[in-house]
Amino acid sequence: MTPTRLASIILACLLTTACVSNIQRHPAKTINEGAHSGGSTLSFSNNSSIAASGGWSGNIRLWQMPDGSHIHKWKAHTGSVNGILFLQGDKKLISGGYDGRIVEWNINGSEIRSVTTPSPIRHLIANEQHDHILTGHKDGVVRQWRLSDFKQLNETAKHSGAIRAVAAHYPSNWMASSGDDGEVWIWNSEQKPKRLTDPGSDARTLVFSPDGKYLYGGAWFHLYRWGIPDGKMELLKTDHAGIINEIRFGPKGDYLASISRQTDSAVLFLNPDNGQTVKHFQKHELCGVAIAVSPNGRYISTTSDDASVRFYDLEQQVLRQ
Repeated sequence: MTPTRLASIILACLLTTACVSNIQRHPAKTINEGAHSGGSTLSFSNNSSIAASGGWSGNIRLWQMPDGSHIHKWKAHTGSVNGILFLQGDKKLISGGYDGRIVEWNINGSEIRSVTTPSPIRHLIANEQHDHILTGHKDGVVRQWRLSDFKQLNETAKHSGAIRAVAAHYPSNWMASSGDDGEVWIWNSEQKPKRLTDPGSDARTLVFSPDGKYLYGGAWFHLYRWGIPDGKMELLKTDHAGIINEIRFGPKGDYLASISRQTDSAVLFLNPDNGQTVKHFQKHELCGVAIAVSPNGRYISTTSDDASVRFYDLEQQVLRQ
């Protein structure tokens, strides 16, 4: 996409957004201003009673649901926090940071164990049931780890630029990665990494559909959907007027929660079949970064460059703004 074409699209989207009125936006129930210097990642506990947020400065904060009140804060990493996962029982959690460390914490912020990886971590996901951690790094390498002892298992995809995002569908054993090089790869234990059709721009976020039939990615304005394992790509138009920075499926798989940045800060629920908006939420003041959905489906949390952490209660009455 040429710079001129991109500028035209951005202008058109901004004008369109400015002209839209009377959109019913679900308001944030709680807005915690100044939670981080800038937000970077979010997660909910398995019982949906606690939320965790990570920021640029390396701090992790815990929040009590349903009101989103602050519980605790600690310095977790010397760089940005780029992944958080609560473990079963919700008394411990795992984090990964740009300082290259993977750390297990007690919920009070005391470190249990850690490992220093070969390169800064740009994205981390994990699954306790499968005893697995997947990390994407600045050096372009995707690494796999055993969660129970932090032993490195192998290195998989190798991008020519830093990793943007990693994803996994554990029931089918498929994994995926995207990078600053614009490439998207998938693989499993039986098949070597396969390069998928390139999206129009870097895929900032990746997630598999709950049934494992599709891999979704977010970039400028659009969702990308690749069939698994054939790799056929479809482009789904959305109402986002900027880069879709993160997408996550709701617990029933019937919507994609999404947040965008650069020329937009929209928070939307999207139909995964066609990209159309299912629900609008109150926007952030600055570029959106991360979004999380609680396992019970009641709450979503968002964070952005505006340093706030916001909580939306789907049982709250919708206001017209």
